[in-house]
Amino acid sequence: MKQLTQAAFQRAKNFIMDQGRAFDQRRFEFHFENGAADAVLAALSPYQNDDGGFGHSLEPDIRTPASSAIVTTIGFQILREIRAPVSHILVRKGIQYFIDTYDEHQQVWYIVPPEVDGAPHAPWWNYESTTESFGRFLVNPRAEIVGYLHEFSDGVPTKLLKTLTTAVLEHLDSLPDEMEMHDTLCCVRLAETEALPDRDKIWAKLARTAMHGVARNTEQLTGYVLKPLWLVPSPESPLAAGIKDEVEMNLDFEIGQQGEDGSWSPNFSWDDQYPEAWRAAKKEWQSRITVDTLKTLKDFGRIAQEDE
Repeated sequence: MKQLTQAAFQRAKNFIMDQGRAFDQRRFEFHFENGAADAVLAALSPYQNDDGGFGHSLEPDIRTPASSAIVTTIGFQILREIRAPVSHILVRKGIQYFIDTYDEHQQVWYIVPPEVDGAPHAPWWNYESTTESFGRFLVNPRAEIVGYLHEFSDGVPTKLLKTLTTAVLEHLDSLPDEMEMHDTLCCVRLAETEALPDRDKIWAKLARTAMHGVARNTEQLTGYVLKPLWLVPSPESPLAAGIKDEVEMNLDFEIGQQGEDGSWSPNFSWDDQYPEAWRAAKKEWQSRITVDTLKTLKDFGRIAQEDE
């Protein structure tokens, strides 16, 4: 079983502190140095717009400052990670953004606004193709948003929450077990919502989905695939037992993927379209992925306490 050495851990910390985004630096301190959640919230605040949504390249592949549903879900991933209180202004404004931008007729959120095309972005975020590419938004981002509406439910109309929950669960029942990767991840975040009813049914669905879609060897992990650690980010995950060997393989793989500068990097690129913007986006991805990877390695006990 591979371990990340203390020297390698220190290189990763140095990268985050020298080149990472401020909120990732605060996340690192939160997870490793007893840093305050309020410090993470303060660093996250500049990414929230007056309408309550998040933008400003919080998702590095979307460079518009305008709010979007997908970038706001990323904001809420961080809010959940640090267990932000439901009363915090970032949470309250973000939940109101979801309420205000919900399309009641279609029962969805549009994943990005037209403004996405006015700034550099990855080709998969071209506005006109998103409805088809993202399955009319019935899972991504809807399922994940419904989870946050349950978790931070103060101010969420009861009727809206009940209607949405029923719609999402019925739609998930209708889907084949072999699901699109990002849809699967939205369902994981939905199932991780402690306040959600019928979570066991979603976890059972995800267990079947994992058998179809998860990467099972290191060759697959070099591509853009569903990583075991995305399904099982900690040993406490209900999916951990079903793909235990794949998780251990993925942990060994990630330890070997650390760059010489201490970071972990994305395994995709869009520098052929916007080379300068991609350089900035890549650095932001490295910042986020490096903190995420260190947290996961810590949770699985894969960081050596001291070098021999």
